[in-house]
Amino acid sequence: AGSSWLCPTRDENMATFRGSEYLCYDLSQNPIQSSSDEITLSFKTWQRNGLILHTGKSADYVNLALKDGAVSLVINLGSGAFEAIVEPVNGKFNDNAWHDVKVTRNLRQVTISVDGILTTTGYTQEDYTMLGSDDFFYVGGSPSTADLPGSPVTTFLDEKYTQSEAF
Repeated sequence: AGSSWLCPTRDENMATFRGSEYLCYDLSQNPIQSSSDEITLSFKTWQRNGLILHTGKSADYVNLALKDGAVSLVINLGSGAFEAIVEPVNGKFNDNAWHDVKVTRNLRQVTISVDGILTTTGYTQEDYTMLGSDDFFYVGGSPSTADLPGSPVTTFLDEKYTQSEAF
């Protein structure tokens, strides 16, 4: 059972974050409970570090961030995290150009692709295959980014960001 949320594309709508701004969606009335997911988004920023999105708590979460100009993904389904860092061959992703990110998960297999070229595939640990989140879905930051499980960053994503599809 997978889930899919349709959000505007970059041509239709865009969120711009300044300082400590972020988007938050309360999942308590419509929790995520899925064995497969797809997240597709685009972002551009000058900032080297910042939260792109996060959902979940304790040992069941997805965290996508910029860490030192690279895209960092951490997914934990309850029994240990899958972690991936995607870096361009030359430069960094905080170059104020648009970058397209796609994350797919089917059971334990996770694939992250940036700009359709740089791809990493791996597996979450142990036997858990369901992602469950009835907490909040954060985009661009959170009230306490440093305290989010799996978060490699402590800051907000400043500048422009658009989300085209998530979960």
